[in-house]
Amino acid sequence: MSTPVIDPARAEAVADQLLTELGVTLSTLTTALGVRAGLWSALADAGPLTPAELAGRTGTAEPYAREWCRTQAAAGYLRVVGDAFELPAEVAAVLGQMGPMIDAATTMLTATAARFPAFEEAFRTGRGFGWDERAPEHWRGVDAFTAAAMTPDFLPAAITAMSGVADRLAAGGSLLDVGCGFGRPTIWMAQAFPAARVVGCDFHDASIAAARKAAAAAGLADRVAFEVAPATRAPGQGHAVVVFVDSLHDLGDPVGALTRAREVLAPDGAVLLVETRAGDRVEDNLHPVGRMFYAVSTMFCTPTAVSQGGAALGTLAGPSALTAVARAAGFGTVRTVPVEAPFNLLLELRP
Repeated sequence: MSTPVIDPARAEAVADQLLTELGVTLSTLTTALGVRAGLWSALADAGPLTPAELAGRTGTAEPYAREWCRTQAAAGYLRVVGDAFELPAEVAAVLGQMGPMIDAATTMLTATAARFPAFEEAFRTGRGFGWDERAPEHWRGVDAFTAAAMTPDFLPAAITAMSGVADRLAAGGSLLDVGCGFGRPTIWMAQAFPAARVVGCDFHDASIAAARKAAAAAGLADRVAFEVAPATRAPGQGHAVVVFVDSLHDLGDPVGALTRAREVLAPDGAVLLVETRAGDRVEDNLHPVGRMFYAVSTMFCTPTAVSQGGAALGTLAGPSALTAVARAAGFGTVRTVPVEAPFNLLLELRP
């Protein structure tokens, strides 16, 4: 075998990239720490603050505040003004939107790190890494990420864009949310359609327990039910709509799950399939968002699907693969739901 020719400039660029990514990985933890400790909020509209002033305003220790400020300045998020640090308005605006998402993602990452040796063993052997093997902090992080990444009116808007479905819910029809997790999207949909009967199901007992508490806290326990059930045995009959919110790719038998969804639909009902927006080819997804979700797929979604002993669609399955699964499950009509969603692909399925 011939010795490969190394391009020194390319090798140096790769080394620089790896060093940058190591810094980003560590720095992201401090970004989330700033959200939790109120550092970003204290800096917003405050003008330049010294680390001591920032520590005083947030009840944190000055040495930590000092090093935190220096970290954010090195990242380009803070501006150095003499001995003080200033938060530019543009950074404050973006962090106001993305801060909770970063915090939630950090919770998921740190929970995974705590069980990384077990995950590595699963990665090597191919046995999968089930949802029940994740730390409870990971489950809470996923719920918090959903809250940060999705507005309460997003799913109701999608349902309204599906012909006839909102009318059936307004007339007392039922909605089934498959793979509901902690039930946050389920509750949002129930609040948007107050006449509807709403059911969420998930195979994970602890998630269903959390969802029931959330429904009670929202005052919806009388018409929102949560049941422990796998997707292939989803409960009920005659649903106006069956919804999968970023859950189909986590399932070991996506064809079986959609087949069951078709079986429990009303004759004029439909499935709303919400998945991550992606292209069909790997080359279509080689950008920052694609990179993030490929990593999410590697660390979270694919191990969950593999643990169920079946197919692993991956987080970025793409419309062609999802359409093929829908066709195999007996859906003759697959169309894109016309709702703006930068990070999601929404498909309406009908038999």
